[in-house]
Amino acid sequence: MELTEAIYERRAVRDYIDEPVSDAELNAAIDAAVQAPSGMNRQPWSFVVVSGRQALERLSTEAKAHLLKSLDPGLIGARDHLTAADFNIFYNAPTLVLVCATAPDPMAVKDCCLAAQNLMLAARERGLGTCWIGFAEGWLNTPQGKAALGVPESCTIVAPIILGHARAFPEATPRRRAQVLKVKEVAEATV
Repeated sequence: MELTEAIYERRAVRDYIDEPVSDAELNAAIDAAVQAPSGMNRQPWSFVVVSGRQALERLSTEAKAHLLKSLDPGLIGARDHLTAADFNIFYNAPTLVLVCATAPDPMAVKDCCLAAQNLMLAARERGLGTCWIGFAEGWLNTPQGKAALGVPESCTIVAPIILGHARAFPEATPRRRAQVLKVKEVAEATV
């Protein structure tokens, strides 16, 4: 698959078959992630890999409980979903990759987002599905969440991304046309 194809065909996958991600597939995705650009080439990221559905089910239970305690008003509609015993926020994927910022600044977070996008595109290129699990970020960044995974307190978990063999890839959703403002002349700034 070509890069442009991967860009256009990458979708959030929320249904996985029961097949582990091989070390070669995982390493290729992470190797692509570290090729992302970073401010001043600091490369302020590290990766934590959690494998196994049972481990991810335990993390899902903790993350759901935390999220329900601090549910944002905009997510009230998700309460029924989050309280369902059979709902796993990791969608029964076999692998979770956490992209962590190792520097305490906003640029590091942006750099990690770039690395996460590379990881997702590389996974799609290899026939794997991914989904960024925003529901998990709150609990994973608590002292308890970090301790459960051995993540240093100084790191920020930016992108929890599940990875696995998709049962099926969702169809593309329509995208809006890009709004582009073309500037031909720039007004002189006053200081």
